Amino acid sequence: MRYIILMRHGKSDWSEGGVSDFNRPLSERGIRDVLQQGQQLLREGHRPDYILSSPAIRAWHTAHLLAQVCSLPHEAVKGIMDFYRERDDAILEALRSLPSEIQAVALIGHNPLWSYLASRWKGETLELSTAEIIGFAWEGEWQAFSGRGVQFAFYLRRMG
Repeated sequence: MRYIILMRHGKSDWSEGGVSDFNRPLSERGIRDVLQQGQQLLREGHRPDYILSSPAIRAWHTAHLLAQVCSLPHEAVKGIMDFYRERDDAILEALRSLPSEIQAVALIGHNPLWSYLASRWKGETLELSTAEIIGFAWEGEWQAFSGRGVQFAFYLRRMG
């Protein structure tokens, strides 16, 4: 069984005017939420082997905080520009390119795409809030991933 862990980036900081959307950082609350959610993920018995992330600053920081909590080396985090561009076909391409030894992968990105994927794979409408995590199980090799046959595994709503 393989696991796909979808995580929306932590809450971003809107206080600095003139910062582009791509360069918007995490807020203090965003950092705290990501760390708490990562710890909860581990308590629930889920640990990614690898993290694929949008390279936008708030998502990239989220990915590296999750890597830290999960004791992953920062080399286990890879940026995918098309996650920022919200191309759903980029998700399929990224998953299909994973090596077979990866059993669990975390995908860090943005709404509306992340809520769309979570809704499509769970079969009901969901709206992921910042730092929320939803996990799916899938049997098969990554190279054959099509998005079909994905099974809901868990949902970690943000605390507080």
